Amino acid sequence: MSMKEIIMALMIWIGANTNYNIDVPKPTILFVTQDKMEEAYYGGEKYEGVTLHGLYDIKLDLIILPDTWDRTDPWSLSVLLHEVIHYLQDINQIDYDCVNQMEKDAWPLQKQYLKEQHNFDWDYDKLWHLLTSTCPIAGPYG
Repeated sequence: MSMKEIIMALMIWIGANTNYNIDVPKPTILFVTQDKMEEAYYGGEKYEGVTLHGLYDIKLDLIILPDTWDRTDPWSLSVLLHEVIHYLQDINQIDYDCVNQMEKDAWPLQKQYLKEQHNFDWDYDKLWHLLTSTCPIAGPYG
């Protein structure tokens, strides 16, 4: 299956499971080294124990995946699905108070995809999901 076919299949699945308009141009995908991907996301900072699996650059409308991404691996496919969800959220101009809120739908849909399409149970940390999908609260100093 070509990358174009994989993206189409993922977009069709997303369209069947959300209200997102999938009749949009296909996203552009860039494969880079893990270091380059983390540099793009973290701005040069290193975070021990944290693995970045993929990202969506909202300014460039670009999905970035590690060059180790494997089209035959269910987890890798679900990471691409997750980033395509972000692309569709952006293209569909879904309103969010902050970029973190984009994760609110992406994680549960990724979990559903893994279960339905690959019979894989992803039991992510619900508290972590809540924290990563909620806008930061501005304190009295900022």
